This record gives sequence, structure tokens and C-alpha cells, in this order.
Amino acid sequence: MTSISQELNERRKKSIPQGPFNTTNAFIKKAEGASMKDVDGKTYIDFAGGIGVNNVGHCHPKVVQAIKDQADLFIHTCFHVAMYEPYVELAEKLNDLAPGKFQKMTMFANSGERVPCWAWNWSRTE
Repeated sequence: MTSISQELNERRKKSIPQGPFNTTNAFIKKAEGASMKDVDGKTYIDFAGGIGVNNVGHCHPKVVQAIKDQADLFIHTCFHVAMYEPYVELAEKLNDLAPGKFQKMTMFANSGERVPCWAWNWSRTE
């Protein structure tokens, strides 16, 4: 008998290139805290935590509520296109926490890939 995960994996092979490598064949249906349950009902311990971004675990009530509260305001707007206060507030908090007695500045990006590009741009303007 074929499992749901096996069927999904066959669909994945036909629809998605091998570029996104998968360390397991599990297709997760629900997760809470450090536990994940797949579509076949097997339970796993999530040692990766979304590759380090979910330090509070999956579906923590405070995180879920914060997401719901934000979704009532707006889902996403690129700061380059339209600015919003929480972006500035978080930058200020991080600047205050950073060591040293000099002016600090913070920007947010979706990956470290942007760091060399921005460092080059900033070095030419400062």
C-alpha cells in the first residue's frame, strides 16, 4: 500500500526540480512546539526549527496572535515602496542594543545574499 507521503513525493518529482534538496521524505501536515506530524500520522521532532527561525517552536500562541494582529493591518508592503513604523521601531531597538558609542544604522533583508551588494553601495556613499 502506498503512503500519502510517497504519493506526494512522486508528484513533487514531476513538478519541482531537484534544486530544493529535501533531507527527509516527510510531508508535514501540522506542527506544534518542536513536534511535527506528517500526512501519514507519523510524529517527528523538529531539530531544525525552520532552519533556526522558529526558536519558540511551531504555532506558539503569542506568535500566532501577532501574525493574526498584523494580518488585520496589512500582510506585507516592501519598505522600499511604502514605509511603515514597526520597521523603524525595530531598527531603533537593534541600534540601541548594538555595542559601541557611535551612531548605528540597521536595514532588514530576506537573506545574507544582499550583504555584499549593500556594503558596496554604502562604502561608496559614506
